[in-house]
Formats: sequence, structure tokens, C-alpha cells
Amino acid sequence: MKKVFFITLITVLLFSVNALAVDTALLDIHNKIFAEAKEIQSLLSDVKQKALWKDAVLINSMWDSCIMTMTQLDAYFSMLGIFNTIKQKDIDETSINYLVDWLNSIKNNNSLNIRSLDEVSIQPVDAETKLHIGKLKRNFEELNRNIDVELNKLTLFKKSSKK
Repeated sequence: MKKVFFITLITVLLFSVNALAVDTALLDIHNKIFAEAKEIQSLLSDVKQKALWKDAVLINSMWDSCIMTMTQLDAYFSMLGIFNTIKQKDIDETSINYLVDWLNSIKNNNSLNIRSLDEVSIQPVDAETKLHIGKLKRNFEELNRNIDVELNKLTLFKKSSKK
């Protein structure tokens, strides 16, 4: 009975990990951050017209953080694709730990971005810039929550692969 339970559990976990790259909330938040980056880029191009020149460095920094986050997520999706090509018998703790470490790195970067946006929101900035600060901060917070879900899935997969 225990063997049947563990085989069923491992099969379910394998299919759920393989489905991570196909249907994931991380991909949705990636697209949200991309859309926000496009809005911030258009705001950056209108700096002189809208008298936002005092916020130009901040707006550029926000755009950079969007691009960096999307690049990190793209790299994770690529790693996950490679991970999914590994045969079940060849999956070891090291490969899972690498994915976990990468997600933790993204999460730490997002936490730094959130703290920076919190500090900037205290200073006087244009209302439109403040709106984008709030949207970007919410996107980073949502991304961190989704990363926690992904980390939980990987932790369960790691535990099941040991057995």
C-alpha cells in the first residue's frame, strides 16, 4: 500500500513540475511587468513634454528593474525547460537546489526593489510617476508571492524525489 501511495505521489508531482513551464503564475506576472515596463518607457520618452525631468533618473531606474526582473524570469523558464528534459532517475538534489537558489535570488532582488520604491515614495515625485511606483511595487510583491508558491512546489518535489 505504501509503494502505491509513493508511486502515485511521485507521478503527480512529476506531472505538476512538468506543467510548471506551461501554466504558471510566474509567466502571468512576467507579462504584467513587461506591460508596466512599456508604460514606464513611454513615460520616459515623454519626460521633457510632461515636465517630469526631475523624475527622469527614478523612471529610468524603474524601467531597468523591470528589464532585470524579466531577464531573471526568462532565465528561470529556460532552466526549468532544461530541468524538464532530465530523466526522472537522473534528477538529483543539486538540480532542484539550483532552481530554488535562482528563485531565491529573484525574490531577494524584488525585495530590494520594493524597499527602494518604498523609500522613493516618501520623496516628492510627480503624480504619474507615483502611480507607476505603486503599480511596480504591487507587481514585485505579487511576484514574490508567486515565487513562494513555486518554491513550495519545488520543496515538495525534492522531498518526493529523495524517497
